[in-house]
Amino acid sequence: MKATDFNMQKDLKFNLNTGITTFKDSRVVILDANALGLLRQRVIEAIGMTNAKKLFFKLGFQNGYTDFMQIKVNYEFDDEKELLASGPVIHTWEGEVQASPLEIDYNRDTGHFFFTGIWSNSWEAEQHLMHNKKSDEPVCWQLSGYASGWCSAFFGKPTLCLEPVCVGKGDNHCEWKIQNLDAWGPEADDYKDAIQEFVDKMG
Repeated sequence: MKATDFNMQKDLKFNLNTGITTFKDSRVVILDANALGLLRQRVIEAIGMTNAKKLFFKLGFQNGYTDFMQIKVNYEFDDEKELLASGPVIHTWEGEVQASPLEIDYNRDTGHFFFTGIWSNSWEAEQHLMHNKKSDEPVCWQLSGYASGWCSAFFGKPTLCLEPVCVGKGDNHCEWKIQNLDAWGPEADDYKDAIQEFVDKMG
């Protein structure tokens, strides 16, 4: 199958007898974006912007990594590039953002990884601006963490996603850029710190 053939509706199961909703082998919980946004804001107020950024990035990384492993086991794509590209499709199905890939370039032999795209209607940027002024830096921490985790699981080596452009900074859309860890400069230090335990496990 191609990435665009993925249809979450087919494998999302609701069970009113048990109160358990599942996607394949995983239990899922549907939450209102406003409730998540309020939680996010309370976390920011409680531990500060930097620590909140690390926390939500780490949460997103785990989510993306787990989603990839679930998809890899349960679906068969035409080739591995279609498998990689299914990440943005799934992210879109999950209602977090509309994700449109632009450039995919990787080489397992050399260890090079590069993946870019556009995010539209980010729930995270939307919620951030409901509670805060425009930021000096990107605010889609969970989305970036998800993309980092997905691509790290796919590539078998740590990759990191940052936003060159973000609605939370006042831009009219968000953009993602995913690269090898060592391709980033000091702007990535907080994000690297957030996922250090994952990096250590991956070697």
